[in-house]
Amino acid sequence: MANRSQTGPAGKADPAGASGPPGLAAGGSLPDVDWHGAAAGIAARHWRRTLRRVAVLMAIGFVVTFVPQFWAREWATVRFAGWPLPFYMGAQGAILIDIGLIVAYALLQRRNDARYHRELQALRDAHRVSLGQDGGGTPPPAARSTSLGASSRSSSRAESAPTSR
Repeated sequence: MANRSQTGPAGKADPAGASGPPGLAAGGSLPDVDWHGAAAGIAARHWRRTLRRVAVLMAIGFVVTFVPQFWAREWATVRFAGWPLPFYMGAQGAILIDIGLIVAYALLQRRNDARYHRELQALRDAHRVSLGQDGGGTPPPAARSTSLGASSRSSSRAESAPTSR
């Protein structure tokens, strides 16, 4: 989270937050935090990790698919599972490795997405706490109105509807 106001009492730098509880600037006011910028930073890091993983896995797939066939004559003496390596890689090895790369991508991306959601949820929680909505009291008005049942909503509409006689 990018905290823009890092000063304590009398305008002196307060990097450790010694002037008060964490999350509050000196004097008890809320810190000037760029929440949208922090969320954008989290999303940018997630996207960079995703692109880096895709690039590495695609490079591995390219090497496995094309390199053995490119040097097939030179590697014909190398045997794997009783067959020459270029034949084995061309017939089934590259396909099996590509399937393994897909599985690895799915597992790594699931972990990456979970990390993204944890970081974003921590940011949301910190934002709620800074606004004084720490979950100990009543839910925000939007949450209260959506949690009403259909029967209570219809009865409240009927009671508040104007009657014409």
